[in-house]
Formats: sequence, C-alpha cells, structure tokens
Amino acid sequence: MSILPESDFTGKSFRSISICSGNQMLNFIIVVAILSAFLWFEILLSIRILFLDRRGMNAVCETYAAKAVSVIFSTFSAYRHFNLAIENRISVDLPERFLLVANHQSLLDIPIMMKLMPPGRSARFLAKQELRWGVPLISMLLRLQGHCLVKRTGDPIESMRLVTAFAKRCARENTCPMVFPEGTRSRTGALGEFHSAGVRKVLEVESLPIVVATVDGGWQSATLKSFFSSFGTVPYRVRFEAVLPAPVGRRETLDALERCRAIIARSLDEMRGG
Repeated sequence: MSILPESDFTGKSFRSISICSGNQMLNFIIVVAILSAFLWFEILLSIRILFLDRRGMNAVCETYAAKAVSVIFSTFSAYRHFNLAIENRISVDLPERFLLVANHQSLLDIPIMMKLMPPGRSARFLAKQELRWGVPLISMLLRLQGHCLVKRTGDPIESMRLVTAFAKRCARENTCPMVFPEGTRSRTGALGEFHSAGVRKVLEVESLPIVVATVDGGWQSATLKSFFSSFGTVPYRVRFEAVLPAPVGRRETLDALERCRAIIARSLDEMRGG
C-alpha cells in the first residue's frame, strides 16, 4: 500500500485550509465594507428626500440605486475578480418598455439586471417582502421606488392586489417590470417550476413584450455560508435570449410563459455543456 509522504499531505492540507479561510475572511470584509457604504448612502438619501416632491425623489432614488450597483460591482471586481460574462442573442431593437422574465439563483440577480438595463430604462422587481427592511439602502430603495414586495406564503388575494398596483405603477412611471416566475432562488442550479400568477397579473394590466434572460452561476454562492467560502471563484453568466410578442389573454400568456421556461432550460443546458 502506498502512503503519501507526511510533508506532502500536511502541506496540501494546510494550504487548502489557508486558502478557504482567506476567501471567507476577504468576502466577509467586502460585505461589511459594502453595507457600511450603503448605510452612509441611506443617511444621505433620507436627508435629501425631505426636501423633494415625488418626481425629484424618483430621480434621486435612481441616482442612489446606480451608486449602489456601482459599489457592488466595482468592489467585487477589484477585490474578488468577479467575472460577469454577458451574451446577447437578441438581434432586434428592444421595445421601449417590456416585461423581463428570468430564472432566479441569487440575490445578485437583481443588481445584475439593474446594471444591464439599456440606457434610459429602469427595472422594477417583484421580490419577497422580507427585503422590505433590514438591508441598508437596498430596503429603502425597494420601498421608495415602488418595487412589489409580497409574502411568499401570504394571502394570495392580497398578493395579487399588490402585483396589480405594481403593474399600474410601472405603466404610470414608464418603468419595466421584472418577474422571477420560479418565485424563489434555486439552491441547486436546477430550473424550478414557473408560476404564472404574477406574470398574468402584470400582463392583465398592460400587455407588454417579454424579454427572456438566463442567469447561471449564482446558485453556487446563494447562501451566506457558500458566499463567504466560494464567491469570486465561479463565473456569473447572463444570456439575453429572445423578445416574445406581447401576449393577449390568459391562454397566450400561459403559452408565452411556457415558452420562456423552455428557452431558459435549453440555455442552461447549453451553458453547462449539455
């Protein structure tokens, strides 16, 4: 029986532990630094909106949202060499407004989509109500900008009422709604079931073309533990797949959503070499 020399075994073990600990510590420091910056931004924003009307508040919130996204990606790129690979398979001009549909793997999906929105367009998200409080600046922006925050296990009638109000607000303020039809993040990278209620409610208010996007890589650092241990070691990929015509009526909406899921499933398979 062959036995590794003690020096080789010991060296590899300690080197592995050292690298893992170094990743965790650096990621922890980065998160603390970003949240500290966000807390300062929130204080400044809170002071500024005291003296503004609704239109002025919207403009200032857009500025601070852009600052938040910039801080996230510049920090991750500088200190963790964050690799965001973007592929655009859409050959036509994007419509002025659209519904953005994508799969969901991590909390980074939201700032990534904000970062990749075309100039002059702003996205509004349907997200879980737990984000309404507790995250410096981000929670405040979600409330002030009119994103839709619903309970995942709440009253379905109340949730649909909130989605309807959200869709009307997007139409009124000329913003683009975004929905993750899985309803929650995939912790394994597998594509989950698509739920139609949120998409149907948005499109009942206003029939919009659908832009389909695929994200992959975020699931490997979706939990706090996995983020601290592995973030920065796995590339994050985004692929814009297609623009579907605006569906009219329930049947067309369900068909369009089924097509969205098929497109994303095929794209994930291709990304992973299937």
